[in-house]
Amino acid sequence: MENKKKQVKILVCCGIKGHITSFIDHIEALFAKKGAFDYVFCIGDFFGDDESCEKEWEEFKKCGKSISVPIYTLGPNKIQHEKYFKNLKHQQLAPNIYYLGKDGIFTTSDGLKIGYISGIQNNSSKENEIHTFNYDSLSQFRDSCIRAGSTSLDVLLTSPWPLDIRNKERILENINVKEPTEKESESQLLSWAAINLTPRYYFAGLQGVFYQRSPYKNTNSKTVTRFIGLGDYHDNKIKKQKWLYGFVLSLAEFTAPNTMNYTVTESPFADNISHYTANMLPVSKQYFYNTSTNSNYRNNDQTKKRKFDGQPIKQSIDISTDSCWFCLSSKNITKHLIVSIGNQVYLSGTKGPLVKEHILVAPIEHYKSLAEVPPETENEINLIKSSLNQYFESTGRVAVYFERNILSAHFQLQVIPIPIRMADHLENMFKAKFKEYDLNLVDIPPAASLRQIAGNSEGHYFCTELPNGKRLFHNAAKKSGHRPKFPIHIAREVLASPKLLNVESRIDWRKCEQTVDEEENDVKMFRDAFEPFNPIKD
Repeated sequence: MENKKKQVKILVCCGIKGHITSFIDHIEALFAKKGAFDYVFCIGDFFGDDESCEKEWEEFKKCGKSISVPIYTLGPNKIQHEKYFKNLKHQQLAPNIYYLGKDGIFTTSDGLKIGYISGIQNNSSKENEIHTFNYDSLSQFRDSCIRAGSTSLDVLLTSPWPLDIRNKERILENINVKEPTEKESESQLLSWAAINLTPRYYFAGLQGVFYQRSPYKNTNSKTVTRFIGLGDYHDNKIKKQKWLYGFVLSLAEFTAPNTMNYTVTESPFADNISHYTANMLPVSKQYFYNTSTNSNYRNNDQTKKRKFDGQPIKQSIDISTDSCWFCLSSKNITKHLIVSIGNQVYLSGTKGPLVKEHILVAPIEHYKSLAEVPPETENEINLIKSSLNQYFESTGRVAVYFERNILSAHFQLQVIPIPIRMADHLENMFKAKFKEYDLNLVDIPPAASLRQIAGNSEGHYFCTELPNGKRLFHNAAKKSGHRPKFPIHIAREVLASPKLLNVESRIDWRKCEQTVDEEENDVKMFRDAFEPFNPIKD
């Protein structure tokens, strides 16, 4: 017998602003007419501002009125509403009415993933409150989605609208949708979240106008997103903006996106994703971050450290593009290792790979480091990284990225997959290995750019990005007039260790080179497997 996926009926409502009695009466009447929904979600301001709304809420809780379907609401958008969300038992606001939380994923019994982010954007340097979110909290939410394999949500719920959502609209009557009257009703960080989480449906409800946007493509996945903004709540006595939206979802729909027959627009968001995270940290953390020292490495115990003595060496290589191994125009490039070529960068296999599908991303033009590449090149690198993450996650693995801008003439981003269960050990292992060599390794603040951090290193640095998004940085600038030698295989030492990949015999790439036939076979296997995820279409 064919196993059909159950369809899930979902009702999304705007903030009811304290009108709980009329709201419950309205949806119960809707259920009686249309049939009950499986889930009801409220976005926007659930509570009102005046005393009558507070009194109505207290009376509602006391009356014991039954609700046929559980209602889930986002958290407060105002400090004066925080009192309703404190000291809750089992997240319950009232019988069968629940607070979803600050952010997270609500997974239905059918496996649908409904992401939610409560509150408004925190534009100050203060710590988050119950009613606000900031870059740190959203990046932690994004990272938890990655670890859970939930980078493409079925539904995303927020109160503010994402900034720029009206861009590239194709429906004429939608082009003149009213501008927000309050800055809190839009958020640049929610644009960043939408780009990262690629929801199939995105609902927001704080602007007070109904807006069903043309479906749009996502640049980093094949998912098509439908955005719906909901109007203000009203009791239907007069015709106003639509404030609730019912729809049906199933997992089966997601597995066959090519069957959808509507016309979609390009993504409304800026190509450079960093546009939405600019100025999200205090200036002291963003622009004056010191990577040259780290107190963790300043003790005098030398018994457990490996140091390089001897003459300092030059750690940069100046080489022409004609003889560069990595410039596409060079006669020395190994063409059979190339997987695909984009507009700015190309994807390639490696000489002496640490494991199968050890690959690299490199710019087509001759740039020495990631800190030097122009924005359009960095954008394409980020697009490829996002696609690689999705591919490796589909195989139960995660990617570790690292760049060694020491003894390197042309920027190469090394990409090495590891089993997902090992990801939590990486940070401690990298830091321990660098400490063993008496080298500093420090965290890069989430919103800081590598170009900004590398400015203090005279262009000589090592940087790794872990699967949780954390970046670790080593400053290899000269100290006291000389530059100590850097262990060029240090990242491979960490990853090849018995506790991780257990391939210590492959630490030195020169000792594990393959034949041309072996390299061609590995590249073909990766190219074929990665093809459904590859954003570069030859």
